[in-house]
Amino acid sequence: MLRLSSFVVLLAALFAACQSETPTDKPSQTAQKQMDAGIDTLTGAPKKQPNPWFDKGCDLVTTAEVQQLFGIEPKRDVFNERTLKGQTFCLRSWMKPNWKEIENANEKPGAAYQEFKNSLIINMLDYGTETVAKEQLDMARRTRKDLYEKEINDLGDGALWSSSSNTLMVKKGHLFISITLDYAGTPEGNLSKARDVANLALKKM
Repeated sequence: MLRLSSFVVLLAALFAACQSETPTDKPSQTAQKQMDAGIDTLTGAPKKQPNPWFDKGCDLVTTAEVQQLFGIEPKRDVFNERTLKGQTFCLRSWMKPNWKEIENANEKPGAAYQEFKNSLIINMLDYGTETVAKEQLDMARRTRKDLYEKEINDLGDGALWSSSSNTLMVKKGHLFISITLDYAGTPEGNLSKARDVANLALKKM
């Protein structure tokens, strides 16, 4: 009898353990919809999205892609690249084809300075959620027309161009990619090439 009682108690314990491991509560339909939409079910606020390009600023548009796009020969054009740790930032620079002539002209008395280097700066801004990023884009459209005077609707989720700083800002989801390019002799020429850079980045975002 004692053995039978012990066996019954053991079976009951095993059954209870199995029952405790089986989930009995499923999320409500409302909670499931929030989870599917990336909403925090406790606070009701959008969850912050990850930035897969953190600390990988020069991977968004690779060195090979930049060199091919601009026809750069690294040794001939003294190509240089650097990034900043803990950010999504990449600076590339290379000499203009006639940089020696420009440099000599700059040294003449009274000469107006001309830039003898090309530069491409790619930086990413992470706003955490698409809602906040959209608010930032809308605010820039309303309040920064003095800086970003041209709106571009066929890049990402929307883009703005500043001819005074040669900077293209493109929104994609919760991220903004900022492309500052000093390459062509005109803002229109820089915008055309900056669009090419943006398209390379957007394919990976």
